[in-house]
Amino acid sequence: EYSRRLAIFSVNMYNKLSLMKPNENVVFSPFSIQSCAAMARLGAEGETAAELDRGLGLVSTDERQIAESFHQVISAYEKSDILRIANKIYVVQGYNLRAQFNELLSKQFLSGAENVDFSRSAEAAGKINTWVEQQTNHLIKDLVPASALDGFTRLVLVNAIHFKGNWVHEFPAHATRNDKFHLNNVDSIDVPMMNVKARFRYANLPNLDASALKMPYKDSDLSMLIVLPNTKTGLTQLEEKLRSTPISLITEQLRSTEVQVKLPKFKAEFQVELSEAFQQVCPASIIIELLLIRLISQLGMTRMFSDNAQFGKMLTEPEALKVSAIIHKAFIDVNEQGTEAAAATG
Repeated sequence: EYSRRLAIFSVNMYNKLSLMKPNENVVFSPFSIQSCAAMARLGAEGETAAELDRGLGLVSTDERQIAESFHQVISAYEKSDILRIANKIYVVQGYNLRAQFNELLSKQFLSGAENVDFSRSAEAAGKINTWVEQQTNHLIKDLVPASALDGFTRLVLVNAIHFKGNWVHEFPAHATRNDKFHLNNVDSIDVPMMNVKARFRYANLPNLDASALKMPYKDSDLSMLIVLPNTKTGLTQLEEKLRSTPISLITEQLRSTEVQVKLPKFKAEFQVELSEAFQQVCPASIIIELLLIRLISQLGMTRMFSDNAQFGKMLTEPEALKVSAIIHKAFIDVNEQGTEAAAATG
């Protein structure tokens, strides 16, 4: 049930990001975004909690059941050499987490807690960013700007993910050569094109006017799913159709097939940053993620950013908290051996 709901959230998030950034490569980790916001949800109540439940597509309205659904994923990869998931909460010095909130974060999200002096913003940002960089194999840098922190900041919740997997069917390095990558019917660019012929899970998808290919990674249940339009000008139409097509409808059609695969060797980075107004930290505020306030608001989660936000289950101190900033950074590198990817939300 959790994987189904995450897939729905992923499509919703992609819809918003692709519309907001129509001329950019969109690279993001829906799990990173969702899990970081879910940690905030554990400290929410009232309408703030209800909006997060709906917007994130959580499995339950009960904090313990929500935490358990994430724990099943996080703990499954706790000792993995391929996928690393890390969570951490930074609390201003002199403040304490409520017992239940702290218990759910530490036991279910496997999150460590550390006290920091947010009034020393450059030092605090450096500490947070160093941790993120370490967790992501130095792929995600400078996640939290010093300008987003000050003496009024109370909490920073951070999620970091690092993935590095080798293909089951690696691309022979000698077979990589420059080839044309078509941008449309007229324009093309030369890119390093990898080549391999092997049996993959593959499907022709007439309803999408596309084909799908699933490329597995060694020693893992993880894989890359590629959906390719049948025509050079079909990407826009495919994106439109994918907005209403569950991923499960694609994967259930895949069959073992011998396929000649030509795949560009590429690296891509993506960052959604907040406007200056959203980066200004208001009294007794929380920095929660690296995404866009506008984006979350479009998913129906607006109260968390307002003065009417209800996060009374986080701290023992009776302060009115709200989310002041959400940022997301992601990176992916696809080559002959496999894929390395990282994302962070904080």
